[in-house]
Amino acid sequence: MTTVAIDFGTTTTVVSSLEPDTQTPKTIRFSAISRLLKGAGDEVPVIPTLVFVNNVGQLILGEQVRSQRLGVSQPDRLFKAFKRNLAADFQPPDRHIDGQRYSVEWISEQFLQAIWQQLQQQQIDPSHVVFTVPVGAFERYLGWFREVASRLGAADVRLVDESTAAALGYAVQHPGVVLVVDFGGGTLDLSLVRTTGVSKDSDVQRADVLAKTDAYIGGEDIDQWIVEDYLHQIGSSRDAIGTIGWQTLLEIAERLKVRLSTTEEVKESWLDEETFRSYDLRLTRTQLEDILETRQLLEQVRQSLDEVLTIARSKGIHKSEIEQVLLVGGSCLIPAVQHLIESYFGRQRVKLDKPFEAVCHGALAISSITIADYLRHSYAIRLWEPYTRTYSYFPLFEQGDHYPCQRSEPLILQAAIEGQTDLRLDIGEVAVITQSEVKYDEQGKMTSLPMRQQETYRSLESQHEQVCVAHLDPPGQVGSDRISVQFEVTDQRVLIATVQDLLTQQILVERGAIAKLQ
Repeated sequence: MTTVAIDFGTTTTVVSSLEPDTQTPKTIRFSAISRLLKGAGDEVPVIPTLVFVNNVGQLILGEQVRSQRLGVSQPDRLFKAFKRNLAADFQPPDRHIDGQRYSVEWISEQFLQAIWQQLQQQQIDPSHVVFTVPVGAFERYLGWFREVASRLGAADVRLVDESTAAALGYAVQHPGVVLVVDFGGGTLDLSLVRTTGVSKDSDVQRADVLAKTDAYIGGEDIDQWIVEDYLHQIGSSRDAIGTIGWQTLLEIAERLKVRLSTTEEVKESWLDEETFRSYDLRLTRTQLEDILETRQLLEQVRQSLDEVLTIARSKGIHKSEIEQVLLVGGSCLIPAVQHLIESYFGRQRVKLDKPFEAVCHGALAISSITIADYLRHSYAIRLWEPYTRTYSYFPLFEQGDHYPCQRSEPLILQAAIEGQTDLRLDIGEVAVITQSEVKYDEQGKMTSLPMRQQETYRSLESQHEQVCVAHLDPPGQVGSDRISVQFEVTDQRVLIATVQDLLTQQILVERGAIAKLQ
């Protein structure tokens, strides 16, 4: 039995497996597409999450794209941060290159297929595959992973929250209460997990997810803020420097950000060979911290920490009972982020160990640990209110409900018009997201408005259409109960339904996934 974990990241992707003899996690290096990244200790092999379409339509991936700087010379052929786009509700339009159309889904799948082929070339044939996903991932995103895994030929597939996975890996050796702050290129995820042994004679453990939260913010945003702040200082703009200039400055900003983890001030210059204009970027830790405060990134971290601690207190867990705080993800290397978290918990409890590998290594422990988790989002039916011209929601399962779970009573539906042949529902997930707005004052100083929370709805149907839960034969009649729908959420966090026709007593759907109903 071979278990492989894949931490598909916005900036970098990590693949690991268990050593056959010792059953210890090992990060896999692929000579063609991996690079070595300096972690907290040794260098770690990671795959840059990059895809480039060359002039003959071939895909170049990972380190080959980064080392050759292909995206700088031809940015229109570069795909980056496509994991973040994949998880978004409304994805960017398909890109047309040399008469061919490229979608985010297709590029993402080709990237994972390339990794799968690299595994095969190393004589690794996974019997179990674990994908890590953001805490705030919606079911449609999880469903995409399962479908891709099926096409890859993976026999057994599991999904686990990224920050929860890191907690599991730590818990194998240190049972107790641990908080993981996973701050990567695209997301900020927090998971508070308590692990205990099931019995004295067994190594198998139970993990209870006590609290979790997320925000779609990360290192990719910081790079853009650094460049935007610099361009504003010199009186320029993204449009003025062009696509190639923008991409070049983003690369420089990322390097400066990384170097500020170990030094107080950094600088780098670039000469635009088309306009012969030189750009001199200088950045200090203090300036970076000012950018992070102004853009409210540090405030977002504070709010996320406060939310997790508030949820924990409601369950009888106090801050003093959190034994370790693990920092993972590249953005946790930023000193301002570390200092903020240390101010909450003290330096002794905060650990920066294996920032790039902890998630992937921890995911390998999922087969030996029983996980009790809860819903981050609510499931609901969206209804249109014609008089107020607004949407309302009929809840099916509430945020915080532990899964697997089942509604105590079935939903009874009637035909809305005489002779109706289909019953359709707009079913999806409801979440609360935090947004902020940035502006410049008359003196050119960047300021921001207070963050505001906004409710968002994500349909389970990929085309944002209503789901047909039943075909009525004979047609329905107004005023008569016709369809009974029993909803469940499985242990793999999939909303399913059993649908019965009350007139014919036929079972129309037996525990079918809502997202796949036609």
